[in-house]
Amino acid sequence: SLLQLSLQITPPCESEQHYEYSGRCCTKCEPGKYMSARCTGTSDSVCQPCGPNEYMDVWNEEDKCLLHKICDQGKALREVNPGNSTFQRQCACTMGYHWNDDCDCCQRNTICAPGFGAEHPVQQDKDTMCTPCPRGYFSKVASSTDKCKSWTNCTALGMVETVPGTDKSDAVCAERKVPEPSEDGNVTGNSNSTFISSGQVMNFKGDIIVVYLSQNSQEGATAPGPSEENVGSPVQEENPSRCETFAGNTQHYKEQWA
Repeated sequence: SLLQLSLQITPPCESEQHYEYSGRCCTKCEPGKYMSARCTGTSDSVCQPCGPNEYMDVWNEEDKCLLHKICDQGKALREVNPGNSTFQRQCACTMGYHWNDDCDCCQRNTICAPGFGAEHPVQQDKDTMCTPCPRGYFSKVASSTDKCKSWTNCTALGMVETVPGTDKSDAVCAERKVPEPSEDGNVTGNSNSTFISSGQVMNFKGDIIVVYLSQNSQEGATAPGPSEENVGSPVQEENPSRCETFAGNTQHYKEQWA
């Protein structure tokens, strides 16, 4: 007799949601659950939900769920997403720290020395990039977040710059000084010098002397024409090169060079 053998070929379990066990293609457990019992010849897999602080994010045949990571503040970690039974909790380094793959930990950000500024924008969980302050900018502090600041513009504030800025210090400004008469009657200016004595005012400008005569200064002096014309009238004289700097009574000066 002819013996006929029939072979039953089971199709392979190609889906990510199935697994092969005891010649059967069985269903895996969905995300958020773990497999408490495998399938048998007559029953399918038995799955249970993950417990508190556990998760499973893929179809699986694991006998337990995975534990959520702990965002330990003592290790400079903070929680950015609490996670759930299907999604892992996410942590990040606290402000001022960045993740280092070499030590698998958070490390303190680099601190930029004075004269250097932190490159902005500062990226979260990335180390600080320090750059030298360009001309016109400064940084006087050691910081992992502060960028270089611009020098104070004294001119724009109506002031004068007394100390120029550097890469480590700001410019120093001061109020503009207004010339004031001194006790001896001299007023200093750009190119003029004024002398007040015995009721007369004399302005020195270059080689020209302008004398303003008052009524008191002309008492006893003879001058043509009505006296009203002489009051307050300027008298302009050249300043001879041989003359010394004017000092003393202006009437005496006038008689000397008349």
